[in-house]
Parts: sequence; structure tokens; C-alpha cells
Amino acid sequence: MKKMLERIEKELNGLAKRLNIEVEEMTEKYTELAGSSGLDLDDERQQLMAMSMTRQYVRSRLSSNRSNNSQTFGEHITGFFAAVEPVRDIMEYKRKSVLSRYNSDSSQTLTDELVAEITLEDGNYLKTQVRNGEWETKTIPSVPDMAIEISETTWIVPIDAVKTWQSGDTNKNYGKPLPKEQHQVRAHFIGQKEGGETQLWTVQLKNEMAKNFKADCFRMITFYGLVNEDRNAIYGIRNKTEFSQYIDSLDDNNPLWFDTSSYDYEEALVENMAEYVTDLYDLEDYHQEIQTQQGLKVVVTDGIVTSMNLKANPKTGNRVIWVEPLDANYGFDDEDMPDSTPVWVPSHVDLNFGVGSDIVVIGRTNQTQRKDESGMPIDGEYNPVSINLYGLRVRLGTGLEEEVSTDDGDSLSYW
Repeated sequence: MKKMLERIEKELNGLAKRLNIEVEEMTEKYTELAGSSGLDLDDERQQLMAMSMTRQYVRSRLSSNRSNNSQTFGEHITGFFAAVEPVRDIMEYKRKSVLSRYNSDSSQTLTDELVAEITLEDGNYLKTQVRNGEWETKTIPSVPDMAIEISETTWIVPIDAVKTWQSGDTNKNYGKPLPKEQHQVRAHFIGQKEGGETQLWTVQLKNEMAKNFKADCFRMITFYGLVNEDRNAIYGIRNKTEFSQYIDSLDDNNPLWFDTSSYDYEEALVENMAEYVTDLYDLEDYHQEIQTQQGLKVVVTDGIVTSMNLKANPKTGNRVIWVEPLDANYGFDDEDMPDSTPVWVPSHVDLNFGVGSDIVVIGRTNQTQRKDESGMPIDGEYNPVSINLYGLRVRLGTGLEEEVSTDDGDSLSYW
């Protein structure tokens, strides 16, 4: 067999560590998968195809072998953020959905206990809602902040319709108004708790902590959080979790300090997120595959920046860059050369590099349907897969560009 590509050797090593097996066993599985699919490992491009199948195998193994360790409590966690998803107001979609249902069938939406209705009658605010299947009407002192105006004399308030949680516990907020806003952010963190092993964690923050969250990716940090090993998750603790203690900014006398100058972030990325790594030329197949699987849907890839549009989208604030595979001209016929992939970059990410830069991208794949001249979707035709950027590491920056800058309300005790 022709000598294995160096990048494949390195990735097989990372995948072996993810499965806690020897590299030789991982290599045997790679060879076995190639043989069962009739791939010729003397051909470098078919080596890459076999690698794609091996990643899928590892993802499947990891999905069926989640840990069952017990939950622990607040402690220090040290490592680095590889990617940060956008802050989302999860109430925004829910409020739009409830409003649409109410406009379609107001009586049924009330019966389903999804909303309360407030009407202004003779100078009084009359609230009507269904609770436990019974219609209730009462006068309230004012229209609460989270109400949605229907007309000058009518409002609706989205209601928490969940009576019990999956655990069997009673939901104390059943029948009460849902908040006007509820922000959440999810970040992907590689690190370890005190005395633990390095692994991939999901950091989850809510409300003000989510809105105010800011952390540099690929910079070693330590913080205090609530660890749940069953879910491989870390939750923020109000008044305790802060993201300001970067290791390289600590005094070297601080017991939390250690030398980070030689830390290999990419090796840690491959070892802990190997099942999400793919090549750009394989991006469309990866996108189709990952959509059918449960769990985290991210991609880790790399490429050369071929073009940049730094003008922010007026609606989203995103800018766009295009990247192509590092070896785009190697081993491909002209007609098979992959197109550059668009990467949508959120406003908070500094684009302090230019065309020709070598970068690592972490994000989520997306593919939209093509539309005709009238704006109607074309059946069976899709645009190329793009990436919504969550994290970015510049291996080699060239043609550097200028940096692109960019109370809970009244008491509801009366409810």
C-alpha cells in the first residue's frame, strides 16, 4: 500500500484516543472499511474517502457509548473555547408561533392553554384563560410587559402550559406568563475539571449571563461552573461563573497559572472533536450525514481564504469569507475541483487577516434551496453548503486587513 497521507495518520491517532483504543486497532478499522467499500488505498483521494467513512464509524461508536457518570457540583474547569454559538432569544420563536395560532383560531389557542386573553372593558383589564381545563376570568390591575397587542383593547399573554416535567416533578410556573425574553448561549469547550480528563464539554448559559457572555476562542481560560458529566455539560452559576481568568494573564505565582506558550490547540481539537472533522471537498456529504444523527451538529474543517466581503449584512450583521481546501489543486481534475465554500462570520468576530490566510473553521453547515427568478423554490435544486461560523483559528495570516469593529419588570403576584 502507498504511504498513508500524514494528515490521515494524525487524524487516526486522534480518533483512536477518542475511542480509547490503540492506533493500530484504529488503522485496522480504517483499512477494513476501505476494503469493504472497494477503495484503493494506493490512491490518495480514495484514502481521503476511506477517512470520511472512518469518521462516521467513530461518530456512531461515540453516540452509543455516552458516559453514565454522576453529576458533580460547582468546581473550577480549565481549558479553551473552540466555538461559541450565537446568543438566542428562545421566546422570540415561541411568541411568533403563539400569535400565529391565535390569529388563526383564538378560541382553540385559549382552550389549549397556550395564551391568556386580556380585554379592556369599562376601564378594567379583564383576563381570561383556561387552567386545568377550566375557564377563568378575573380583573387584573394592568397589562403585563410580556403581553402581545392584538388591538387597542385586546392583548394576549403566552402561558406556560407544561404541568409536569419529564422527571415527574410539578412545574410551579404552570399557568403563569412566559417571560418576554429568555436568552441562551451554547459554547463548545475543550478542557477538564479538577482531577479529570480533558474532553469536549458544552457550556450553557441563560438570561443575563448569556447576554453578557464574551470569551476568546483558542485561549486558555479557567472558570467556575456546575459540571454534569451525564450530559458532558457545564452550567453557569449566578454570581460565581466569570470568564475573565485567562491563564496567560495570571501572575505566575497564582496556583492556577501554567505555561501555555507551547500548548498545541489543534492537537487538542483533533483529539476531542475528531468525529466532527471533515475536509471541505467532503462538506456536502458530511452535511447530509450529520443531519440524520442526533446530538451535536458542528463541523471542524480548514482551508485557505480565497475572497472576503467585509460589508455587514444589514439584517444579521454577518460578513462572508470564502475558503477552499488546502490542497484544492492537488489530485483533482479541473472539472472535479471543489468550489470555494462561503463562511458566514458574525459581527463579534474580528477579521484581522486577509486573502491567502490559512485558517481552521468550526461552525454549523447549512444548505438552502435554489429559487427561480420569481423567488419560488426550485424542486430538487440546492445551493452549495455553507458554514455559519462559531469558532476560528488563524494558522497563518496574510494580507492583514484592518480590524472590523463593530430589572424583570412589574411584579406578577396578582396573576
